[in-house]
Amino acid sequence: MQGSSPIGHIPTLDGWRGIAILLVLITHLQAGLWGHVYGGHRWLDLGQHGVGIFFVLSGYLITALLLEEERIDLKRFYMRRLFRLMPCAWVYLLSVVILGQIIRVQIIGNDIWPSLFFFRNYTPTADISTNLFTVHFWSLSLEEQFYLAWPPVLLWVGRKWALRIAIAGAAACAIFRYSYLTFSSQPLMDFHFEVRADALLVGCALAMLLKNQAIRSWIERNGVWLFCLCVPAFGWHLYRYQMFPPLTESLLIALMIAITSILPSFAISKALEYKHLRFLGTISYSVYVWQQLFLMPRSGGFFAFFLPTAALGSWVLIERPCIRFERRLERRNSAAHHTASPVATDLSTKAS
Repeated sequence: MQGSSPIGHIPTLDGWRGIAILLVLITHLQAGLWGHVYGGHRWLDLGQHGVGIFFVLSGYLITALLLEEERIDLKRFYMRRLFRLMPCAWVYLLSVVILGQIIRVQIIGNDIWPSLFFFRNYTPTADISTNLFTVHFWSLSLEEQFYLAWPPVLLWVGRKWALRIAIAGAAACAIFRYSYLTFSSQPLMDFHFEVRADALLVGCALAMLLKNQAIRSWIERNGVWLFCLCVPAFGWHLYRYQMFPPLTESLLIALMIAITSILPSFAISKALEYKHLRFLGTISYSVYVWQQLFLMPRSGGFFAFFLPTAALGSWVLIERPCIRFERRLERRNSAAHHTASPVATDLSTKAS
C-alpha cells in the first residue's frame, strides 16, 4: 500500500480488535469465576492491555480516515460517530435501568448520567462495587472525549503541527502519569483523559508517520525482524503491568499494527485475518458494551453463556441498522447539496 493511497479496509485491524476484546474478556471472566474485580491471577490481568490496543487503533484509524479527506468535515465526522457509538451504549444503559426495576434492586445510581453523556472517567471509581454495571464506560468516555478534541485540532493546525502535538501530548501524558503514580494515590484520577490519552495520541502519530513513504519502505524492509523483537517485549509488558500500561507498550502496539498493515503476506498478518478472529473484531464494540452485564464478579461465570447472544443481537439489531441509516442520511444530504448547487450558481449568474 502506497503512502498516498486511501486507507480502505485493512483486514488485520479487525484481527487486532479481536485480540483486544479477548484480552478484556479474559480479565472479566476471571472476575466472574473467582470474584476478582481487579487483581487475582496476575497472568490473566490483561484487560488494560486490550483497552490499550483499542486506544491505539482508534487514534490510528480516525486520523488516517480524516487525512484522506480533502477538507475535514466535522459535521459528517460527528454524525458518523453519533450513529456508530451512541445507540448501542444508550440501549445498554436503558436495559440495565429496566433490569433494576424488574428485580427491584437499584443496580445503577448517580453513575447513569456520566455514562449517558460520556464523562464516566471523571466520576469516582474507588468503590467499584457500587457501579459495576457502568465502570467500563470509563474507556468509552475517554474515547468520546478524544473524538471531540482531536479532529478540530487536525483541521485547524494541519498535519505537520498535528504530528508535533500528538508526539508532545503523548510524552506529556506519560510523564504526568508517572508523576501521578509516584507521588499521588487519588483513585479518582485513574481514568482521566490526561492520565490515559497517550495511547490514543500514539495512534494519531502513527497514522501521520505512515504517510511518509520513506518510513513505510523502511518498515517493509525491516518489519519481520522488528515484529520478532516486539513480541517478547510486549509479553513482558503483559505480565509486568496491570492497571497502567506505560507509553512503551503503546509504541510497541503501534509498531506491530503498522507492520501487519504494511506486510499483508507476513505470517502474523495472515493469522490476524483468520475469519473468526476478524468477526469477533467486527462486533467487538457490542461485545465490550454488553460484557459487563454478563461477567459480573462472583457470578460464577454462568451468565457468560448469554453474552454471545446479547452481543450478536446488539450488532445485528442496533449497530448495523444505525450505521446504514446514517449512510442513507449522508447520501441524501450529499445528493441534495449537489442538486441545489447548480440552481444557486444559476441564480447568482442571473443576479449579476
